[in-house]
Amino acid sequence: MARLIAASVTAAVLLALLVVPGRGRVGYGHAVDQEPAASPVALAPGGADFKAAGVCARCHVVSVLEWGISRHVAAKTTCQKCHGPSKEHVANERNEVKPDRLPRGAQIAKTCTSCHDAGCPKTQQTVSCQKCHHVHALIDPAKRPQAEDERLAKLHERWDRFGRHMAEGERQVQRAKWQAAQKEFQEALRLIPGNHRAAMQLALCKRRQNPALPGFKITGSQFDARTGLPAEVMVTRLDLAMVLVPPGEFDMGADHLADARPVHTVAVEAFYLGKCEVTQAQWKALMGTNPSIHQGKAFGNAEKMPVENISWDDCQAFLKRLNESVPGGGFRLPTEAEWEYACRAGGEAPDPKQLDQFAWFRDNSLRRPSGEQTSQKPDAWAPRPVGTKKPNRWGLYDMQGNVSEWCSSLYQPYVYDPRDGRESLTKPGQHVLRGGHFADSVESLDPTLRHSERAPRRLRWNGVRLARTVPEL
Repeated sequence: MARLIAASVTAAVLLALLVVPGRGRVGYGHAVDQEPAASPVALAPGGADFKAAGVCARCHVVSVLEWGISRHVAAKTTCQKCHGPSKEHVANERNEVKPDRLPRGAQIAKTCTSCHDAGCPKTQQTVSCQKCHHVHALIDPAKRPQAEDERLAKLHERWDRFGRHMAEGERQVQRAKWQAAQKEFQEALRLIPGNHRAAMQLALCKRRQNPALPGFKITGSQFDARTGLPAEVMVTRLDLAMVLVPPGEFDMGADHLADARPVHTVAVEAFYLGKCEVTQAQWKALMGTNPSIHQGKAFGNAEKMPVENISWDDCQAFLKRLNESVPGGGFRLPTEAEWEYACRAGGEAPDPKQLDQFAWFRDNSLRRPSGEQTSQKPDAWAPRPVGTKKPNRWGLYDMQGNVSEWCSSLYQPYVYDPRDGRESLTKPGQHVLRGGHFADSVESLDPTLRHSERAPRRLRWNGVRLARTVPEL
């Protein structure tokens, strides 16, 4: 059976995976991908039906292609018609939850007769439908499908030319011939409009030819190989270093924490994140005042300690003033997806047994010798100057401990989806804090642990780390 439909769908599967712009990509880190432009996907069998299949097409590519050559499309018989809404299956991207209905064997015919109540239009049979009909494509498995497909041949030829331009573009990139590479990627996009890989490579070439970013001073000579963006920059207005967080995907959440379930895959676009938490000196330089509890003669190096005792609303006022004073603006709080992605830095956070090397927390932040009475006082522990512990793999300091960091996100149940209102700056509710603080236990520094607080509330262990959307070309 599989062999008989392979000629029609195997090549189309590979093509559709590449042709459909952004297939399976949801910009959960901050901004959602724009609606893809029209492309030659309509040439591929079933390709025009990917949009109609909706979220199912993100994973079930072969099934959607099979369904796309059947008469079910014209009859508007969708995946949900046979399999149910399956909301939990969609939300759980680890495939631990099956669709609401997954008919097998004799159950397939029962599903068919829910619409074809008079039986098969040709044989009037009401059992064993799959003997004459493939469950998705509906073609007869005993009959070989058409061997030649003019549409597929044209698409093959177009993709051959596309591949040649991409290969030459990549060769020019390796030689650092950015202008020549740009021409090749532009031609590739002319052939396959909206192709994500070609668009990314084109942006890379443009960035490398003009690396300057408004409001940033580039520090160092390292550039990200995927985006062409400088790896480290300085916000000249604040003398604040920021690190490029590269684009990617990660499994957000944790099974061992109730409010961090379900674990789900999130895609994050490239953005800049403060190398360290905003310090008292940086806050005062912009706002004119220092709200921190931990300052004065008792703290000899307070200017380099993280600013704290600030609310989410205070952070918004800080960001507003910064965006008004820096060309290009775009400064903001990180989303909680971005924060967790950056904390994990392409893997898992440090082993709790080694956390003392990376974080300031209850075990190492006591201001004076421990005692039963002393340990109960709120000022028994204190933050430390930023950047005095080891950074994580992406060069970010104090992602765990020192001060808890405000995120832009409202505290709402997972699955994380910025389109559901959780990234609204005006919607009421509590906002997420991440990372734990200087008086927290090691368990509270878990990178998947979600804290929350009211927007106007100020606490001595809550601070901020700056994020910035990459300025557009």
